[in-house]
Amino acid sequence: MMLSRSPPSRFEVLAYVTLVLGVFGDQLSTSIALSRENISETNPVALGLMQKGIWTLTDVFLILTSIAVSFILLRIMKSPMARTILVFPFMVGLLRFAVTLWNLSLLI
Repeated sequence: MMLSRSPPSRFEVLAYVTLVLGVFGDQLSTSIALSRENISETNPVALGLMQKGIWTLTDVFLILTSIAVSFILLRIMKSPMARTILVFPFMVGLLRFAVTLWNLSLLI
């Protein structure tokens, strides 16, 4: 099985950048918010990962896996519909960006 050597499209780059920036923003804004009094983590999944000390590691794994799987699948599959795989990293990035904005709203 050979991967095509096509360069990433603009949307592919946008999806990956959105994912990375969304996760980074959530990590940073959460760290800042949790350093304040009277603010606590209410997401039980994130809280559990934080208590185990693997929240950041899990996010790094999420980013690397999402980009690697999308990148490889896009180059294996020849169908134009394969680009729909990019919806996953793009939407995860947008969701995490929304969480970033929520965290920042708590600081205001």
